[in-house]
Order: sequence, then C-alpha cells, then structure tokens
Amino acid sequence: MSVDMYLPAFPTLAQDLMTDSGQVQQTLSAFLLGFAVAPIVWGPLSDRFGRKPILYTGLAIFVAASIGGALAGSIDILIAFRFLQALGGSAAASLARAIVRDRYDRDEAARTLSLLFVVMSIAPMAAPILGGQVLVIFGWRAIFWALAGFGVLCLAITVYPLRETLPAERRTTHHVGEMAKSYGALIGNKRYLGYAFCQGLSFAAMFAYIAGSPFVVIELFGVAPELYGFLFAAHVVALMVGSYINSRLVTRIGVDRMLAAGTVGIAVGGVLVFLAGLFTVPLAALIGAVVVMMLFVTMIGANATAGALSEFPHMAGTASAFLGMTQFAMGAGAGALVGVFHDGTAMPLVVVMMASGLLALVVRMTFLGRRQAV
Repeated sequence: MSVDMYLPAFPTLAQDLMTDSGQVQQTLSAFLLGFAVAPIVWGPLSDRFGRKPILYTGLAIFVAASIGGALAGSIDILIAFRFLQALGGSAAASLARAIVRDRYDRDEAARTLSLLFVVMSIAPMAAPILGGQVLVIFGWRAIFWALAGFGVLCLAITVYPLRETLPAERRTTHHVGEMAKSYGALIGNKRYLGYAFCQGLSFAAMFAYIAGSPFVVIELFGVAPELYGFLFAAHVVALMVGSYINSRLVTRIGVDRMLAAGTVGIAVGGVLVFLAGLFTVPLAALIGAVVVMMLFVTMIGANATAGALSEFPHMAGTASAFLGMTQFAMGAGAGALVGVFHDGTAMPLVVVMMASGLLALVVRMTFLGRRQAV
C-alpha cells in the first residue's frame, strides 16, 4: 500500500511541490532505502524480544510518519517522512517472513510464502486504483491520511488475532557484538548470499518499473492518472499467478529447481522489455513484456527466501532482516537509477529492468550452481 497507492500522484506531486520528476522518484527511493536499512535492527531485536513487540513499535512509527507525509510542505520534507515511514513499515514486512519460518520447514515455508505473496498482491493491485480515485476526489495528501488509517488497522490486527510465534525459550540473548557476528555468518555463506541476491535483483526489476512507470504510462503514453491503477493491476495479477503456480509445484519440484526456472524466466522477460522500449512499441506490447517478467518475480522471491532461511533456521529473524535489506537496497538503487537517467523516454526504465533480470540469472548460476537449471 505504501509503495503503490501514491504512484498515480507522481505528476501531480511534481507540480504541487514545484519540483521535477527525478525528485519525486526520490520519494520512492528514500522509502526503499528505509526498508533496506531498518531490518538490520528489527530482525535481531525480534530474535531477542519476540515478534509482536517489534511489530507494535514499527507500526506506530509508520502511522506517525504517514501523518507527517500528509502535512509535508516541500519535496525534501516529504522525502524525509517517506524514509521514516519505511523505517516503521519495514518491521512488518521483514518479520512476516520470520513468522512463516517460525512455523514451517523449508519446502512448506516456500509454499506458504507463495500463498502469502498471493494475499499480499491484493494490496498493490488495489492500491494504485484506490490512490487514483482518492487523488482525483480529495488530492494527493489524502492518500497519506489513508495510509495512516491503514497503519492503525494493521496495529489492531497485530494485537489480535496474531499470536506470538517465537516463544521465550527460543529467543536469543545476543548483544551488539554477537549481532555483528551473526551478520558475519550470513555474509560468509555463499549459498545464502546467492539466494539473497537473486531475490534482491528480482525486486530491483519490479521497483524499477514501479519508479518509472507512472511517468512512462501517464506522460509518455498519455494515460489518465485515475486509469493508471487499472493498467498496473495487470502486473499484479501476473505476480499472483506466479505465486499460485509456485505454491502448486514447489513441494514436488523443490525450491532450487523452481528458483532456476524463475531466474531464466525473468532474464527472458527482461530482454523482451528492453526490445519493447527500444522499438517504441504500443503500450499494450510494453505491458505484455513486463507481465512476462512479473510472472517470475514472486516465484524467485518465495523460493529464494525459503532457501536462504533454511540455511539459518536458528536465527530466522536476523536472516530475514538481511534479506529485506538486500531486497530493498537493490530496489532503491534500481528506482534511483531510473530517476537519475530520466530523459523523457522509456529507455532508462527498460535498461534497468533488463539488467536486473539478466544479473539474477548470472548470480543464480554463479552462487547456486549451473546444475540446478536442468
């Protein structure tokens, strides 16, 4: 909701806050950067104190920052509140994976994460549609008030019916030095890094599209802001379909083979997206190429997450936090690149998307082995 609901307002934000498209895109990059940084702290803290206290803290910060965003009077202030909004919201996003790992083993966790991604896809499908309507009727500030209300709802759900999944006897007693050692163990594990980078690069492709598509679709192709969300929904449906297919096949085929198929698919999709942008094809063809990529994003995400967490089941919160950091750091970088090289064409967007897809395939083959492509 936080990433996608305000996307139709990008051109309006640029006009209202008297800035350019590149600066508006930095509000998204700042958000993704916050999502990348905060889990480094949230994960170990949740391993020590339990999942729910950290969720309460993060969601409270999210609500306060959303209100700040609604009241922002300049693009710089909005960027700052978006960063704070992400610091809080990342607690829920990163700990969701740890909560799944608390309950399930490797393959069943991959299946459950796939189903989780299907449910989570409802929000990004509805968010830009809802945001477009709120924008037209109430203005862009109302979008941030709505996000504050959504955060309050998430807080209520965290209180009840969500139960604590990390009992006291399974919690760590790590201090700062031991936390640093834990991250050192993650970084020293080649397979864990392979899974983490595959996931991060798949999300980089997705967030490059999220950052660049409002201007490409609304300004370059002339689609009305209130209709942008309906086109965006096509990509979210592809994410849901990919998650559903993975949930049906992963327990029979296995995490690594499904990941191999996903990285091949996203690389092929990336080339199709680049060709669509290079030859300035109609919007429907460009969207179709992006849909091909999106089919494999959640397939990679679910299997890479399950594979990575299976390497360190005894510190799932910390391992999940590093995954979140990698995922959103790469997403922030991809979004920033699209903004920095914005030139009024679709080329910055399609080049970053293709590079992300191809690199995901290279990383999987390098860190996890060529044999898994068979």
